[in-house]
Amino acid sequence: MSQATATHDGQMGESRRSVSMKRAMGIALGKDVGGVLASPKLRNLICPFCGELTADSGRCTHCQARFDPLSRQATQNEMGPWYIRDDSMPFRPGCSYSTVQRLIENGGVQANSVMRGPSTHQFWMLAKHTPGVAHLIGVCHSCGESVEKDAFACRNCHAAFSTDRDRQHLGLGPTRPLPGRAPAQVLALHAEPPAGADSVAGPATIPISPGPRDGERRVSERRSEDGSAAETTVGEELDAIARIDELTRAVGTLRRAWVQERKRSWISLVCAVAVTLLALVIILV
Repeated sequence: MSQATATHDGQMGESRRSVSMKRAMGIALGKDVGGVLASPKLRNLICPFCGELTADSGRCTHCQARFDPLSRQATQNEMGPWYIRDDSMPFRPGCSYSTVQRLIENGGVQANSVMRGPSTHQFWMLAKHTPGVAHLIGVCHSCGESVEKDAFACRNCHAAFSTDRDRQHLGLGPTRPLPGRAPAQVLALHAEPPAGADSVAGPATIPISPGPRDGERRVSERRSEDGSAAETTVGEELDAIARIDELTRAVGTLRRAWVQERKRSWISLVCAVAVTLLALVIILV
């Protein structure tokens, strides 16, 4: 009697295990189990493109981006330091300059689009005021004059349209001292706006790191040829910064002068050709 009972219990246990295994396989494969269509449970993950929490189904339910390696690499290739403000997708990565050009051609970026990039020191501004981008829309970022999309500089104000195309360069501005965090002579030296700030439209404050307090001297050691240590004081560093600013302004002045001279050269060349043709006509007649 006991042997028969044990055999029956063993058969019942095997039957229950078989049913459990079939149910588990049905759930894993999404097959019909007990009249109900089962679906496998997916884990959640962070979308690498928009940062939203989504199911690991191969595609983000928010930005519709795919997670496969080719899609990741394609997105990586288009990334860069330029950002276009979009309330519907506020967390998407930045794009390259070539992508900005393509968006302008397709109408995705217009004159009143809000964007930032290396030429704006990563501060938001309108596309028509953004150096290096506004001329692609057909206007000068400095004076607002209509220009050709392939122009090198504005014929009205001579502002250059060049920009940094390096996708690794954010274009952040230099750190500068704040009141109360640096000696008075340091603040006086930096009272005027930094070189090149006139090319950036709109009010902007450049974030800086704290400077030295009064009475303190920032010392950096460097080894001279005889092996002795030399000291660089705050005054020497400020002189170097002042020389760099002067050189930057001089480069801007030379660039504007070069544009003017090039314009005069073209005018002179046209006049010379016209005079030559007129002389030939007179001689032949």
